[in-house]
Amino acid sequence: MNIRKSFKVKLIRQVKKLSIFVFLLSFALPSEKNFSFKFSQHTNIDSWWISKNNFGKNFKESSYDFYHTRTLKKTFFKVNITNGYSSNDIPKFGETYLKYDFSNNTYLIAGRFYRVFSNYMNDELSSGHILISNNARPMPKLGLNGKFEIKRNQDVYFSWGISHAKFKKNQYYSDAPFLHEKFVYIHYNFKKKHFLSVGLAHEAIWAGTTTEIGSINNPGNQPDTIKDFLKVFISADGPLIEGEKHANALGAHSGIWDFNYFKKENGKELSIYYQHYFEDTSSLRFANKTDGLWGIEATNYLKNTKILLEYLNTSNCCIDPPYQNDNYYWNYQYLDGWKYENMIIGNPFINDGGPRDELKLFHLGLSYTLENKQIKLKMSKINKTRWQSDHSNKIRYKILYSFLIQNINVELFYGDDKKINSGGFNLYYEF
Repeated sequence: MNIRKSFKVKLIRQVKKLSIFVFLLSFALPSEKNFSFKFSQHTNIDSWWISKNNFGKNFKESSYDFYHTRTLKKTFFKVNITNGYSSNDIPKFGETYLKYDFSNNTYLIAGRFYRVFSNYMNDELSSGHILISNNARPMPKLGLNGKFEIKRNQDVYFSWGISHAKFKKNQYYSDAPFLHEKFVYIHYNFKKKHFLSVGLAHEAIWAGTTTEIGSINNPGNQPDTIKDFLKVFISADGPLIEGEKHANALGAHSGIWDFNYFKKENGKELSIYYQHYFEDTSSLRFANKTDGLWGIEATNYLKNTKILLEYLNTSNCCIDPPYQNDNYYWNYQYLDGWKYENMIIGNPFINDGGPRDELKLFHLGLSYTLENKQIKLKMSKINKTRWQSDHSNKIRYKILYSFLIQNINVELFYGDDKKINSGGFNLYYEF
């Protein structure tokens, strides 16, 4: 085993040890804490909104989740153990991480977690963040994040972050690749009522060993040195492939320009956002026009009600080949694409039917709360523009009704997408 392979093996072992350490430590230390247990029963698990954006869990007819959170001074722990990731009921970790505050502006986060940007996003009602939603199991990740405040103008500040994660071995990867993630945002607070943020988030799959050809001249092993990482960091070109006019960026890149306007006044909240998706220089410069996720969420404009409307467009992915010709979420070197444990990491509708699965999606999310009762609705309709498939134009929905019986929260739900319907219940108990 060479030095680089040895280093990667040691790093993986240390991340696994850290996850176990976080789990044990969260029980051992005295602090503010919370425990909860969830039991789920399903009649069928195959309808769209029963199985999607459900944290990547492979639900069976019956499943359970144990949750635990704990706060200790500068440290926050979160633990989720579930049998939803195993066909043989062996419990595994879901979203489990440690967050440590070095200061009010800088913190370290380690374990299995999703994203720490686009905090305006309502993941319960949305169709799914276009980069990192709750559709797949959270990846093991280590990140450093923070913010920078401008002393002369307290209404303006920057947020930033950088993370390193690892995929898993599968039929495409004999040695799993890494994930590089970074983001930077500028935030503006106007008169404590209007908030505007504009940011850039960048993801890149790199290194690892592919079981298919990585490129014409370089099958298998992908570049993985420190020098290669620096190229990935700035999206610099890799080696020139014979037969092509120019070298492509090293690794498989994706990202978003992230825009959000938020207004809060008299108990009402309004959030408007646009996540412009890109995979290369052309789409970074908006050559794919309006592709991405558009959304608006209004809270308490109707009393006790949240209304979320979204429009997802991927129809401009390939409008000007070879300049603008992207297969969203898919890459010719990393053939598993933007997936973790066989689940789409971003919005579950993108590339559901395979490469160049171009679509326009209309989505509604609704939540109404009255005392200890709540109704939630998610409804989506796809209009395919090309590459028609048998799931075009279906209306997919899920409706959930929850109420409290003593210390037990009961949820009854039903989902349908014309051909497949399913229902069931969840029981939550806090102690």
